[in-house]
Amino acid sequence: MKLKLVFTILFGLLLSACAQNLRILHTNDSHAAYEPASNGQGGYLALEYHLDEARSERRNSLWLDAGDMQTGSIISSLEYDGLKGGAVLEVFERLELDAATFGNHEFDVSEAHARALTQRAAFPFLSANILNPDGSSFGRAPYQIFRKGNTKVAVIGLTIDSLPERVKPENVARLSILPYTDAIDRVLDEADAASDLVVILSHNGWEADSLLATQLDERVDMIIGGHSHLAFPVAKEINGIYILSSGSHLQYLGQADLRIKQDRIASFDNRLIPLTQAPADYHSKLAPFLEESIGELERKLNKVVGILPEAFESDKFRVTTSILWAAQAMVWEYPTADLAMVNNGGFRRNLPEGEVTLRDLHEYIPFGNTIVFFSCYGRDLMTAQARNLEIMETKPYDIMTVSEASWLVDSAEDFLIGNNPLQLDKIYRVVSHDYILSQWDKYLGFKPFDVEEQGDLFLDAIINQIQKQFGPRESGD
Repeated sequence: MKLKLVFTILFGLLLSACAQNLRILHTNDSHAAYEPASNGQGGYLALEYHLDEARSERRNSLWLDAGDMQTGSIISSLEYDGLKGGAVLEVFERLELDAATFGNHEFDVSEAHARALTQRAAFPFLSANILNPDGSSFGRAPYQIFRKGNTKVAVIGLTIDSLPERVKPENVARLSILPYTDAIDRVLDEADAASDLVVILSHNGWEADSLLATQLDERVDMIIGGHSHLAFPVAKEINGIYILSSGSHLQYLGQADLRIKQDRIASFDNRLIPLTQAPADYHSKLAPFLEESIGELERKLNKVVGILPEAFESDKFRVTTSILWAAQAMVWEYPTADLAMVNNGGFRRNLPEGEVTLRDLHEYIPFGNTIVFFSCYGRDLMTAQARNLEIMETKPYDIMTVSEASWLVDSAEDFLIGNNPLQLDKIYRVVSHDYILSQWDKYLGFKPFDVEEQGDLFLDAIINQIQKQFGPRESGD
């Protein structure tokens, strides 16, 4: 009996001294991209196939997602099992995601919705820096230990600390958001002692991740990042910490192969796998679910609502013809307003000239923003103009577009509203949407007054105007 115990102890010591192999698979910023892009690459079915291939090659594998799995296509707008975006969670569950961190788009709807996503998900959302009012993690936990073979991996979740500037402030008003290093310091000793490898799963952006790496020590081995939509074919290494990111919209699956010895990475190799489509003989377990959950909706959304006379181009930092048209369409839809304001970042894809469907428009404007009215003085509009010009130059976030083509001018005399020069002391009525209202200090530089929340969807106003102005002609017309 004693001999057997000694052998067991010696065998355990031998295993711990030997190098252990691990494959880490990673995605980020998938934005509900359930179908292939125009280049034929990507989509949930391609992801399923390549996950299967990668896992079949290496038994000990861990798949991590660095946030923003929601917002971007109709599948994230779809209510599934009573939860908007629930079908996205179902897909990631069926594909056996091990863990995720929150992206800013997981908070697009409300705090209650983000909490429901967390509770409904079969996999854990991890967050060390987003805290409930009682100080607990808004996620399932700050970190979690995953055992793959003989390897124990600690995964710590982090989300961008400027979250209140990226969603409606009320969506995160009750939550505390810790600085990155403060959040990590709270759990790192414990996580490191319990694991062979420490991974930070981050939705902070490349700039923040690269700075964070300089502030960490050898207890952290790797940062898997999101938010910046960057694809690193070769991992960046800063301060001995590997930083990985796989782009966005499921164009690639990231893969890192490691040998771990004595609590350190003994060898490291990574690559990006292009998410090409599965061969014809591949049997997908996911395909029936996608057809069932979104097939009928897709058929309804494939209805053509208009014929665009030119391409609708989106640009966060430039006034495009189509975004100017969308701002003007708001005044046509709500003629009691003097002018309209929209933020360029609310338009998320380019639409080609020609037929446009309801589905295209849902993906063009994927957010559920609602119409609001507010009042301001002419001098306030000049303040907003100056703010916008500064944003164009420094690019901290997207600009606004105003329904008047003379918006970006040098003087009030040249700024026309309804063909009349701007009057600095006149009160103007503005139609906009709730996101701009919630971020007035960022976009406007003045606080609106006489606010009226209409409740209509911004998207519905645009759809209605496209139907009126560009609706397809009936045969025989």
